[in-house]
Amino acid sequence: MNCAECRDNLIACAEGLLDHEDSLPCRAHLETCPACRTEFEAIASLQQRLIALGQAAAGVSLVGTVMERIRREEFKPEKETLMSKLLKHRWSFGLSAAAAAAIILLVTLLTTPKAQAKAAEVMTRGAQAVAKLVSVHLSGQLRTLPADNFSYINSTCDFCTIQLWKQFSPELKWRTEKPGRVVVMDGQSTIHYIKPGNVGVKLPQRTTSAFDTDWLHRIANLSNTISNEVKNAVARGWKLDLAEETTTAGKVLSVVTVHATSGLPENDYLKNSFLENADTRRVYRFDTRSELLDSVQIYLARPEGETLIFDLNQIEYNQAIDPGIWELQLPANINWYQEPQKLPDNDKYTSMTAEQAARAFFEACSREDWKEAGKFISPLDDGMKQVYGGLEIVSLGDSYTSKAYGGRFVPYEIKLRAQAFNIRVTNTNRAKRCVLTGMYDSKLQLQQDFKWDSEPEVLPDNDVYARLSPKEAVQTYFDAQANLNWGEMRKFTSAYDVETSRKQIEMVERQGLDVHKVMPVFVVGEAAWVPEQSAWFVKCHAAQVKKWNVAVRKDNPAGRWQMDGGL
Repeated sequence: MNCAECRDNLIACAEGLLDHEDSLPCRAHLETCPACRTEFEAIASLQQRLIALGQAAAGVSLVGTVMERIRREEFKPEKETLMSKLLKHRWSFGLSAAAAAAIILLVTLLTTPKAQAKAAEVMTRGAQAVAKLVSVHLSGQLRTLPADNFSYINSTCDFCTIQLWKQFSPELKWRTEKPGRVVVMDGQSTIHYIKPGNVGVKLPQRTTSAFDTDWLHRIANLSNTISNEVKNAVARGWKLDLAEETTTAGKVLSVVTVHATSGLPENDYLKNSFLENADTRRVYRFDTRSELLDSVQIYLARPEGETLIFDLNQIEYNQAIDPGIWELQLPANINWYQEPQKLPDNDKYTSMTAEQAARAFFEACSREDWKEAGKFISPLDDGMKQVYGGLEIVSLGDSYTSKAYGGRFVPYEIKLRAQAFNIRVTNTNRAKRCVLTGMYDSKLQLQQDFKWDSEPEVLPDNDVYARLSPKEAVQTYFDAQANLNWGEMRKFTSAYDVETSRKQIEMVERQGLDVHKVMPVFVVGEAAWVPEQSAWFVKCHAAQVKKWNVAVRKDNPAGRWQMDGGL
């Protein structure tokens, strides 16, 4: 059972509503995953808070408690309040027991009667509206890397489009997509495709969420959003605000703001790297007329200030979804993930420490012993073999943990074998000087487009640069990059490429690394004219020392360490 599946069952597990067979994998996952265990403990804390508030009795499900309150209130029509209406009509609203209980607690967190009434009204009507949905399509912008995990965030990254299509009836289906990843649940099975590396993962069953997409599903399922946000507000002491605003178009919006804290110390390795591990300010806006969620903004909250990291401003309700959305066209040569199984000498690997496993993996890559390396990672594709084959281990450090991760992190420094690539160069511009337009592999397949938005400008000393050959232009570009001279780089490449390079350097510096030590060393070769491309291609080689932290975990059937990220 993965984290998303476990979290879908946490409330039922805490209340004893799962049968024995279903509860076993959930309990087993909680034993190995600190993040889910923290979530489970928050739910348990919420139950205790409910007991203290008189809203639940020990050993009784929230469902029974709410229904008892409903029956009690039905005999007091003359004293009926907004809250008693909420409880009485909870079922017609389409709220879960946990969501209804959470809304009860929401009003205890807001001090004035007016704020209490408004909070209950806004959120329950929003949940009522969503409970009647047939489908929803969310499209927003997330500061992330295009091919990284769906909940990975980085304030220095550009915004990437992330989308969720979800059909509630007649049969649950969903699709989540960002530029480098896509997950499709077609009603029968769930497939995750990671475009770089051509990697696929298949779960042979229906899922309500999977592969790090549960945060988007919680937004699409508003009653779950209410339950989750208010539950955490109570258990973790989060602050909730309520306001009303009017747009320039005259639309009146009710605004619910949640000030969420991760509970992770500032020096935790994963702090502010994923949405669930970040300190955030989450703003939910509801259209007072339609009672539906209108937009969501999430801000990363740090001592130095806030940064908008997620902007959901396109929500389409009950629109027809093309059936083709539920189909995923996969290449024939896809690399399928295989869960590790026990080996004949499995004890040799299960007895390894995290550091020993990392060393064994890197040493196997160094020897290009891919059978041995494959015991530590799946799938081991040709691209990884090309990058890590023949590497040299510089150093391996002591492993450490994060409260938000069920494995360990091993610091490493390796020297990679020189990689061949080509830089595309043209001078068909009004400045008549050689500029770089893209990076290609040894087979002239595009690896990175430098995305010129406008023609190169004519420089004050343009003649000096116009006399440079394609090879000289590329060499000068790499020299400027090595010296972090962004202005000089900009004379040869696009603003997009300069900004991308600058942000990568900032990421490295924030990790406390020596930029000049880990920056690739480029050797520039000869240029060749390619008529089909109407451009020169300059052959280059890059040798790099890579210094990072590899994530390893062993919660798998074989019980041995697997490389889980950081490569």
